[in-house]
Amino acid sequence: MTGDLFSVSVDLDGLGCYAAIHGQDPRALDERALRAVPEVALGRLCELFESLGVASTLFAIGSELSIPGASEAIARAAKAGHEIGSHSFAHDYALSRKSQEEIEQDLREAEGAITRACGQSPRGFRAPGYTLSKALLGAVRARGYLYDSSLLPSPPYYALKAMMMGLYALNRRPSRSILGAPGQLFARRGAHEREGVRELPVSTLPLVRGPVIGTVVLGVEPGTALRLSRWAFAAARGSSVGQSGSKIKHFNLELHGIDALDKSDVPRSIAEVQPGVAVPAGEKLKRLKGLLVGLQERAQAVTLESAARALLG
Repeated sequence: MTGDLFSVSVDLDGLGCYAAIHGQDPRALDERALRAVPEVALGRLCELFESLGVASTLFAIGSELSIPGASEAIARAAKAGHEIGSHSFAHDYALSRKSQEEIEQDLREAEGAITRACGQSPRGFRAPGYTLSKALLGAVRARGYLYDSSLLPSPPYYALKAMMMGLYALNRRPSRSILGAPGQLFARRGAHEREGVRELPVSTLPLVRGPVIGTVVLGVEPGTALRLSRWAFAAARGSSVGQSGSKIKHFNLELHGIDALDKSDVPRSIAEVQPGVAVPAGEKLKRLKGLLVGLQERAQAVTLESAARALLG
């Protein structure tokens, strides 16, 4: 594989994950809310990707594949050529703080659920909440994953996250999210090996290290989103070396399923606190299409599995 690359990955966090983040009770969600991400959002995104010929990487949560319609939806996506990665089984935000044995058990259960759903064992992993640890990376390595893509080296993101967690705590509605180790905030932005594991960080802007993720790029007008992505893309030039010895740049755009939903799709309790859902889904998908078309003019779209092989052997 030659030339510059970009990947689009989607974390299929169900609305229960957002209830937990915002200090709400996930058990209060009805079936419509539970099915919003695995059916409605995934369907909208896959339709867009198909129209552009983009093969994405979808990070599935093992336990959520038991939601009615979820396993069938992920199977259709896999059949359409999308890579299915693991986003853990339980999506426990404190997964990185558990022992390697406990983490391996979670990964094992996720692998089983994903394989039963689509007939493919995941080759890539992304941790809940972007939190890494030696034990987590040790489990990823021991389970034979090709790569990890959990790292988000962005101090601004974590500063905002810490502030929101503090506000929820003051309001006696603690978030179930956690903060990762400070060292990962300033980790390498490009593809590299970390604790013996191929690491493909989520893309951030140069200098300020702002996160280039769906919540950010789909919340601004299309021209601004494209300029942000091009700035991040240009700064990544030559950061990784392919198998041929030539320098390759890689842009890793991360989305979430909720990026394809709006306030008509989610419960009011979540719509009132979750950034981005006030923008109509159709408008966000239009912005995403423009961004992807702009990226296609500069690079080849590949799954994260293909990117890991090209960048890190």
